[in-house]
Order: sequence, then C-alpha cells, then structure tokens
Amino acid sequence: MELITPLQEITRLSHLYYSRQWMFATAGNLSTRDEVIPTQFWITASGKHKGELQETDFVCVAVSDGSLVKAAEGLKPSAETSIHQVLYSQMPDVGSCLHVHTIDSNLLEFGVGKEEGFREISLPPIEIIKAFGIWDEKPNLTMPVFYNHTHVPTIANEIKRYFTENGIPKVPFLLIEGHGPTVWGKTIKEANKHLEAVHFLLQVMARRL
Repeated sequence: MELITPLQEITRLSHLYYSRQWMFATAGNLSTRDEVIPTQFWITASGKHKGELQETDFVCVAVSDGSLVKAAEGLKPSAETSIHQVLYSQMPDVGSCLHVHTIDSNLLEFGVGKEEGFREISLPPIEIIKAFGIWDEKPNLTMPVFYNHTHVPTIANEIKRYFTENGIPKVPFLLIEGHGPTVWGKTIKEANKHLEAVHFLLQVMARRL
C-alpha cells in the first residue's frame, strides 16, 4: 500500500474543510513540521484556493524566524505564516497547525480591545473537552482570544506575549476574534481531531449567545 506523505494528507484535509465550508475560497492556512528537518515547516502558499489545493502548493519556512527556505517559482508564504512560526517555536512537540474560518467562530464576539491584545474566555465544561485529553469532571478552562489586527505579525507578537506571560494554554487552540480558530497537535491526525472538537465547542458557544 502506498504511503501518504504529510503534504498529501494535509492537502486532503484542505479539500475536506472546503467541502465543510470551513475554508472558503483562499481563506485559512494549514502547515506541518518537516519530518526530516524539524527546524522547518511547510505551509500553504498565499492566495491558493483551498478547494483546489495541491501538494505542490506549499512553501517551506524556518521555525526560528519564518524566513523562506524553499518555494516553487511564483509561490510565497501565507500572510499568516508568522502565527504558525510562533506556535512551532514555542512548542517543539507540535507537528501540525491548522487555521480555518468557520461561521460560528466568527459569530462569537468578546470585545477584545486593540490595545488589550488578548484575553482569556471561559469555556463550557461539555463532553467534547475530552478530545483534548482533559478528563476532569466539569473542567474550569479558558481559551485565549486575540484582537484581529490587520497587520498579522502584530497578532503573532501578541500570541508570543501571551505564551510568555501565561504559559502554554491547557487547550490546544486559540481564537482570533472575527477571524477563526487555530489549532495544533503533535501530528496532523491529532490536530485534525482537535479542530473537529473546537468546531463543535464553538458551535455550542455561538448558540448560547
């Protein structure tokens, strides 16, 4: 049986998320850490339609600073590469990061201020939390929610500041308000599991408004 490469797997997820209406047109970005050189990661190139993505539509960048390492002619990194770079650099065990734009996540409004940068929002202690490996009964959890700065590196800097001040979140995801969730996992498979759980969790929260 032919083995599926990480880029083939993440390309398949891109098509799946498009069919679920989680990634409209060119919105969203997916990445995976390089299997051979863990100080690099592959991320969807800028401007690529996620329903038509191919495994050649990825560029390789450095974990240390997000600088371009390898790309086919005409391709450039996603505008949100700096966010992925912060996550990989802050969590060496993370192997994949997935960012989508779901409708429910965009319906949630928490009023995070531009100067404030971020705040922690309480999560409902529902059963789906177990998908994150948290088995406490009625867990008291929060998620970090960030202001949606137009200048994406500013969001990345705020995420880094949050990690520095508060440590790694107990839940494997964050939310950019009016934008969408970004999740991570040790593998692409685990990150996908986390994303499905996050989607359900945010649906519940949106319906409680």
